[in-house]
Amino acid sequence: MVRCLNPHGVGHDNPDGTVCCQHCDFLVEGARISAYQVISFIGAGSYGYVYKVRESAPLSRILALKVLRLDQFDDKIRASFFQEARRIANMQHANILPVYNFGQLASEQPYLVMEYAPRTIKDLFHKADGSRRPAFAEELVSYVQQAAAALHYIHHAGLIHQDVKPGNLLIGRNGQLLLADFGTTLYLGVQTHASLGEVTGTASHMAPEQWQGNPRRESDQYALAICCYELLTEHLPFVYKSLKEMWNAHFSEQPPSLQQWNPRIPAEVAAVLLRAMAKEYKQRYRSILDFANAYEDAVNTAQQRYVCHNCGQQNRSGAQRCSNCGTSQDNRTCLYCGAGVRFGQRCCSVCGRLTIPLLLAEHSPLQGIYVHRGRYMINYVLKQAVESRVMTAVASDTQQQEQRVFLKRWECADGPLAQRARDIAYYERATAAFTQLRYPLLPAVIDRFAESKYYYIILSYIDGESIEARLQKLLHPLSEKEVVRYIHFLLNALIFLQQQRPPLHHYDISPTNIIIERTHNRPILTGFQVQPPPSTPTHNPPAAAARSRTTRKLAVSPYLPIQDKPYDQRTCIYALAATMHHALTNVAPPHYPAYPPVRVLNPTISLALESILSRALFEDNALRYQSYEAMQRDVRSLLGTY
Repeated sequence: MVRCLNPHGVGHDNPDGTVCCQHCDFLVEGARISAYQVISFIGAGSYGYVYKVRESAPLSRILALKVLRLDQFDDKIRASFFQEARRIANMQHANILPVYNFGQLASEQPYLVMEYAPRTIKDLFHKADGSRRPAFAEELVSYVQQAAAALHYIHHAGLIHQDVKPGNLLIGRNGQLLLADFGTTLYLGVQTHASLGEVTGTASHMAPEQWQGNPRRESDQYALAICCYELLTEHLPFVYKSLKEMWNAHFSEQPPSLQQWNPRIPAEVAAVLLRAMAKEYKQRYRSILDFANAYEDAVNTAQQRYVCHNCGQQNRSGAQRCSNCGTSQDNRTCLYCGAGVRFGQRCCSVCGRLTIPLLLAEHSPLQGIYVHRGRYMINYVLKQAVESRVMTAVASDTQQQEQRVFLKRWECADGPLAQRARDIAYYERATAAFTQLRYPLLPAVIDRFAESKYYYIILSYIDGESIEARLQKLLHPLSEKEVVRYIHFLLNALIFLQQQRPPLHHYDISPTNIIIERTHNRPILTGFQVQPPPSTPTHNPPAAAARSRTTRKLAVSPYLPIQDKPYDQRTCIYALAATMHHALTNVAPPHYPAYPPVRVLNPTISLALESILSRALFEDNALRYQSYEAMQRDVRSLLGTY
C-alpha cells in the first residue's frame, strides 16, 4: 500500500502503482509520472498543487511538478493550461521560473514540470535566532529590479501576471529571484484562465481595476509595491476577513504609513511605494521599470544620510549610530544654516531644509579652494556637468564678512593661449547682458573674472530652496494657491526679460532653477544658460538643438517641447507650465505622447488652472499662449479667486 500526500493530515492508503489518490485530489508518494518520481508535497498554486519530484537518471535533478486540481478541471481549463505551459516554456528570461516539460495524467489532468525553488523571498530575511525580520529597504533593491525585469518582459509579450505576491517570488539555486505561478495570467487579446470581466488573483494584493475585472500592466506594479510593503513592515496594508471589506479597502482606504509599522523605513522609499499603490492606475509609475528605478533612487538618496562622517562606514537605513565606530554625533551640520544635524537626519530641525542638497557633489576636490586672488572660497559644489564643462557652487566672499554667493564657472579652451583668450572674450560678451539686470526676481551679477583656463561669474546668494528640493522634502505636490502665485511672479520676471534690448530668453526653466526665498516665499528665476563658444566641443547648445531636434533630448531638458523653431516666448511658456505641472503633481516629465491633464494626476486641482496649463503645454506652439501677457491675464483672474 502507498499513501497519498494530502497535507491536511488525512493521507489515504492506496494500492501499489497508484498515481493519484482514489479518495482525494492529491498524488501518491513515490508515484511515477513519465520520467519523474513524486517525493513530497510543496504547496498549492492558483489552479493546482505543486510537488517535489526527482527526474530519472542520468540527470536525477530535483524539480517541481504542478498538477491542475480536479475542482478546476474541464476541457476549456485544460486547453488553457497547456496554452499557458507553451507560453511560459517559450519565455527565456533569467527571472522567470523555467518550465522544462508538460503533459497529462491518466485522469487527463495536465501538469507542468518546473525548476525546483523551495524558498520564497520571505525566507531571506531572518534574525540570528532564525525568526523572520522586516527587510531593510536596501536589501530589496536587487529583488525589486529582478521582479520588475521579469514583469517588464511579460508585459512586453502582452501578458499581465495578475498574482504577484511574495509566495510567487521564488529564490533560485543561484540566489536569483524567479517569478512563478502564471495560473492567473491574462493575455491581452487572447485570455488564458482569466478573461476580461473575471476577478482573479490574491485579494490582499489586487489593484482596484483588477477587482473590477479589468486588469492592466499597472496592476502588477500595484501588487509588487504591496509585496515591498509587506516585506519592509511584516504587515499587509489591508487585512480583512471578508472579500467585501477587502474590496472596499483597496478602493477607498489609504494604506497605513509604513513608518507606523517600521520607523526605519526612509520617507523617500515610503513615498515611492505609496505612489505605486495609488488607487487610480494613471497616478502610478509609467512602467514597472520606472517603479523599480524610482525605488532604487529613493534608497540611494536615503543611504547618503547613513554614511558615517568619522570613519566612512555605510550603515543600514534607519541606523541611529555607526555600526563601525559607534558614534551618533559625527559633526554633521546643515549646509544652509550651520545647525547641528543628527546621524541620519533628513531635514534640518532649524531651517527645515534637506540636510543633503539634491545637487550636492560630495567630496569634491574643489571644496575649500580660493579663486580670484583669494577673494572667494568654494564652500561646496552643487553641480559639475562634464559635458558642458560648467560648474556651480556656493562660495564665501572673504572681502564681505564671509557673505555667501553663487559661483558659476565655465571651462575655456585648454589649447593655445590665443584660443583661450578668444573664449574668455566670448564669455565676457555673453554674460554682459546679465550684469545690467536689476530685478527682485532675478539674481544680481556681483562680479566677473577669468582665472587660469576658467571664466567665472559671481551671483547674489538666495537663501531658499529650489522647487525640486521642496518637492523632495515634502514628498507630495505643492498647493494650487502657492503654485498660481509662483506662476504670477515668474511671468512678471519673464516679461521683464522680454522687454530688454535685445530680448532675453531663459532656456532652462525647471524646478531646479526656481528657488523659493525663505523670507518672502518669492520664486527667483536662476540657471541662465550661456552657450559655449563655437570652438568648444560639447553637446548642442539649447538654441542650436531646437533647430535640429526631432525627438525629445533629455540631455537638453525634459521640460522643453519636442521641437520649437526657434526658441521664443512660447517655448518659455511651455517650460514654465511643465515645471508647474511637476510642482502640482510631484510627477516629473517626460510625459509621452503628451502631458496628461494635471487633474488626472492630482484631482484636487481646479478646472481653471488645468485649462491654463493644458493650453500652455500644447506641442504645437501655435496653439499655446502667444505671449507672457496673454497667459498673465488668465493667471490674474484665477489668482483673485483664492
